[in-house]
Amino acid sequence: MELGVNEKISQLEATINRMEKAMITKPEGSEGRSMCTSTLAKLEFTKFSGEDPTEWFMRVKQFFQYQGTMNNQKVSMASYHMVGEANQWWQWLCRAYGEEEKEVTWEIFEQELWARFGPIENEDFDEALSKTKQTGSLRDFQQKFRRLGNRVQGWTQKALVGTFMGGLKSEIADGIRMFKPKTVKEVTSLVRMRDEHLSHQKKTTPDAFGMLGTIATGVVIDAYGPMTMLDA
Repeated sequence: MELGVNEKISQLEATINRMEKAMITKPEGSEGRSMCTSTLAKLEFTKFSGEDPTEWFMRVKQFFQYQGTMNNQKVSMASYHMVGEANQWWQWLCRAYGEEEKEVTWEIFEQELWARFGPIENEDFDEALSKTKQTGSLRDFQQKFRRLGNRVQGWTQKALVGTFMGGLKSEIADGIRMFKPKTVKEVTSLVRMRDEHLSHQKKTTPDAFGMLGTIATGVVIDAYGPMTMLDA
C-alpha cells in the first residue's frame, strides 16, 4: 500500500512538472500567444490549510478556468497545494480510497473536502449574515460579512447595506449614516475612510488622563508642562 502512495506522489510531481514546462515554454507562432503564455505562468495557485473552503474553491475554479485545466488534472493540482491540517486530511483520503481501489475524481474531491472543512449543512447563512456584528477590527468584520454574503441569495443592495451598517460599531456607523450609501461598494469605501479618521484621531488627540492628573498631595501633573502646586 505504501508503494502505491509513493507512486501516486511521483505521478503527481511528474504532472506538475509537465504543466509548468508547458506554461513557460515559448510556443512557435505569434508573439501574442507567447505573451499570453507568459501571463498564465505568473498565476499563483492559492494554498489551502483547512479554513472555510468557500473562498478557496472560488479562487481555484477561477484558476482552472483561466488556465484551461483538464478535469483529470484538477485533483493533482489542488491536492499539491494543501498544507498543514488539509494535507493530513488529503493523505488520509488518498489512503482510504486507495485501499478500496477507487479513484478520487474532482467531484469526489469537492464533496469530501466540503464534508470535512465546509460549514455545517444546516447553517442558516441568511440568519448568520443578519446577526453579524463588529466585535474586533473593521477588517475582520468585512471578511466575515463578505464570506457570508457570498453564500446568500435574493438579498437586495438595500438589505445588504442596511445589515452591514447595523453590524458596525456605533462610532463608525454614526459617522457615515448621513451619506446614505446605496450600495455595498459605497458603504465599504465610506467605512474605511471613517475607520482611518478615527485611528488618526486616537493617535493625535491626548488622553484626558494624560493631559492632567491630580494626586492627593495637591500636586498637579501636566503631562505637557512642569508640575505646579495647588493653592491652599
